[in-house]
Amino acid sequence: MNTTSETLFAAWQRTGADGGAAASVDAAQGPLASTSPSGNSSTPRGPAAVTHGEALALSIDPALDEPAAPEDEDAPSSDEAASPPPEQLTVIPDALHPGKELVLGPDGEPLEDTGWVLGPDGAPLEDTGLVLDDEPEQQGTDAGTDVAPHAIPFAPDAGSLRVRRSIVVRQEPRQDAPSLGTVAQDMRVRWQGDTAIRGPDCEAWVQIEPRGWVCERYLEPNFREPRVRELPKLREGELTPGVYARVVGKRVRAYPSLALARARRKGVLLKGSVTVQLRGQVRVRRKTYWRTTDGQYLEARVLREYRPSSFVGVDAEAIAELPPTFAWAQSRIRPTAPVEVKVAPDAKAARETVLPPRTVVAVKALSEDGHWVSIAEDHWVARDDLHVAWFTHAPPEVEPGARWLDVDLDAQVLVAYEGERPVYATLISSGKQGTDTPRGLFRIWVKFAEADMTGRGTTGNDSYRVATVPWTMFFQDDYALHTAYWHDRFGEPMSHGCVNLSPRDARTLYAWAAPEVPTGWSMVHATADTPGSWVRIRGQARPTGKARKVAVAAGAALSPPRTR
Repeated sequence: MNTTSETLFAAWQRTGADGGAAASVDAAQGPLASTSPSGNSSTPRGPAAVTHGEALALSIDPALDEPAAPEDEDAPSSDEAASPPPEQLTVIPDALHPGKELVLGPDGEPLEDTGWVLGPDGAPLEDTGLVLDDEPEQQGTDAGTDVAPHAIPFAPDAGSLRVRRSIVVRQEPRQDAPSLGTVAQDMRVRWQGDTAIRGPDCEAWVQIEPRGWVCERYLEPNFREPRVRELPKLREGELTPGVYARVVGKRVRAYPSLALARARRKGVLLKGSVTVQLRGQVRVRRKTYWRTTDGQYLEARVLREYRPSSFVGVDAEAIAELPPTFAWAQSRIRPTAPVEVKVAPDAKAARETVLPPRTVVAVKALSEDGHWVSIAEDHWVARDDLHVAWFTHAPPEVEPGARWLDVDLDAQVLVAYEGERPVYATLISSGKQGTDTPRGLFRIWVKFAEADMTGRGTTGNDSYRVATVPWTMFFQDDYALHTAYWHDRFGEPMSHGCVNLSPRDARTLYAWAAPEVPTGWSMVHATADTPGSWVRIRGQARPTGKARKVAVAAGAALSPPRTR
């Protein structure tokens, strides 16, 4: 154990009230864990790269170097306003489903999971008649209700099995078996063994790799080798899967087709705060329309594109190069402003220099009054301008070497551990006062590659709807760790109760935390055999409004998710 770090931590706790901040770690959590982790084979990414020695500017986030430009919240932009680069769309009317359209993307593939099949001329063929997993079995099947489950030969003349539509993977070969997760449409998977299971609800339950059972009616033989892709799909250089925008203006309507949007007919009035994911752009004369991922059309003038944050935390190799105790320098009052460094621990002392926000600095010593922190010789920073990554011991419930997450609400810092070894650290945004993040010890119980979120804000009537939030991990009912592509204010409480992460951090932690998501799956459940990682949430976020009580839970219940 690093004695200097332990002494510093004790002083930080002792001076918490006088220093203008609550103690970063609850006293019941105990002293610091060892702060001399060994590195691993991973490498620092982008702005997380660090330098050796006592350099002050160890890590700088360029996205916060300049203040954000003010935005007009209500007035739509002109038709000629700049918009994201368009995707080429091909709109095909569907003769079998009047009033509907089948839209093809730049690669000629359907943008949506419609269940339709295109012929050689590009027109839809007959409806495939696929049955949803939770629908009753079609009449006329050979699998009657009196068929006892039994093994049958299964050796298709194929290189793989193509998943015809997104479908639930069952833990056992029966319809009422627990769900392991969901494998996505068009993935080509490998099967296990040379037998399948025939039962009353399916003619052939097929065991697929790496685990679980899928009814054969959702699979089709394919001559090509297996192919699965990481979800959500990212293009090269993207931080998030596609373009997101918020809807601005009053009485905005979304339309089910391009023709109806042009005619301004049958539009649905959007209420509250609405965020959409955009799939393609169509320009008709002087007007530009965007198609959303749920098939609606909106004029470009009522959309404001989000610019996801490029901020990223530090990984195990970077942590090994950093001082035993480090922090991000970022003002809690003006997060985008430079942080002043004084030559002495006094507000009236001369200014030595300034640090760009989110500069990673050493935490060496506290002033006697606890208001100032030494980051180098004759370099002092106000305590409230630092977000310290305090390393702590694992809770008793965490198995030796297991992966777990520690969230410090006061510091707005998350540290990921493997047993006692910190392997990742970053800034987060927890719930604002009034929509606080619950404190306690929980387990991740379900993970989604993308999840829509809806809810109400602090006033109870300002509803919000956020589309396809990537890399979402639920740890307590509808509370989750997830990407926040709509802001770059990590280090501040900003959410409706969830733990917001930057896109790069969320993607890294989603892949790292348990339960592991098999490649090609869009969702996975924790089970007794594959439990989720522990998540400990402690401390108290700085008050920003009227307080409300938050229940402290001892664990997470596996209840159906509610979006948030």
